[in-house]
Amino acid sequence: MTPEESHWASPLQPPPDIVATSLGAGGLEARAVSFRGSAHEHFSEPRQDSFALASDAEWLVVAVSDGIGSCEMSHHGSLAAVGAVVTAFQAGHLDPQNGAEVLRVAAEGVAAAAATLGCLPDSLSATLSVAAIERVAQVDGSHHVILHAVGDSPTLLLDPAMATWTYLTAGEDGPGNIVRSWVPGMHEDHISLGVSLPPASLLVIASDGFTTPLGDGTGPLGRELAVRWGGGPRAIFPFMVDLSFNGYHDDKTVVAVWNSEAGEGHV
Repeated sequence: MTPEESHWASPLQPPPDIVATSLGAGGLEARAVSFRGSAHEHFSEPRQDSFALASDAEWLVVAVSDGIGSCEMSHHGSLAAVGAVVTAFQAGHLDPQNGAEVLRVAAEGVAAAAATLGCLPDSLSATLSVAAIERVAQVDGSHHVILHAVGDSPTLLLDPAMATWTYLTAGEDGPGNIVRSWVPGMHEDHISLGVSLPPASLLVIASDGFTTPLGDGTGPLGRELAVRWGGGPRAIFPFMVDLSFNGYHDDKTVVAVWNSEAGEGHV
């Protein structure tokens, strides 16, 4: 059970300021952390980001959601979105390859949370990014990945050897960072795509509290993380320390998935 799972069944609970977990699935190693941003702390606002992880014999599934700041109950929406996706997947009721179904399940989860809270579903609006990673590697050691996303919570690929970060999904939604798709109201306006996770590379699913200071990855932060993460999967506490900087004042959520098929990593 991940730290966030204990909150799915009771959306009235305020989210903790920090949650972190790890999950191994064959040659895949996932590390996840979510921090409450200093701006939210200053204004007595809750952490609005959420994540969830799960695996079965075929897939490792990662979900990251960022509650939309203008929606006062969005921290409940983000938690409900990731919880609904992972709960349905674990129950065998969701094919993580089906983007429309993944987003529908998330939207229904948010709507159910709104009903529990006695408020309109729009007040729980949140972004959502879901990655389904095949556990069985290809002959060359790579893993197939299917991504589904609404909003501006991006997914990236890190090649530690070259210290290059590649955005696989968009990192922002235009002038003023106005979000144009979300769950539950705009979940049909999602994108789905397939990518490959090469050996010794990392898939990173994050909120914009991480990618805004990261930028294109060529600055000090991107170069330093490429060095720290390039030696193999980090233990959870060093991973948290890696991301404990306060460069943007927003909530910061990062799930990193190492493909260790090429050889042994270190912690």
